[in-house]
Amino acid sequence: MNNIPYITQILKIEPFKVTCLWNTGEVRVNDFEEEFVIPDRLEIFYRLTNYDIFKYASVSEEGTLQWVNLQVSMKILGKDLISPFDLDPVTLYENSHSIKEYKLVMTEEFV
Repeated sequence: MNNIPYITQILKIEPFKVTCLWNTGEVRVNDFEEEFVIPDRLEIFYRLTNYDIFKYASVSEEGTLQWVNLQVSMKILGKDLISPFDLDPVTLYENSHSIKEYKLVMTEEFV
């Protein structure tokens, strides 16, 4: 993972937004509501519109967002494999926004 950005920590999950700390030192927000309106995504991606599924995002060993409660099956070298649904870290980084773009309200959570 030399120059590839990857997530080191999830800081906050809220309805359809995930705020993460990246290996670049940046705090960035992925707003999935923007992503849900893009046509022609994989059907499984749209299952994330259910917040009861979405809120269980976690960081994979590869440093990207994954949903262990949303399984994907695939065939590799003739073997059926099942793994958590995850997203490409480069695409996540490119589609995220710096936390500086958001107007934040201080709460006790951040004090």
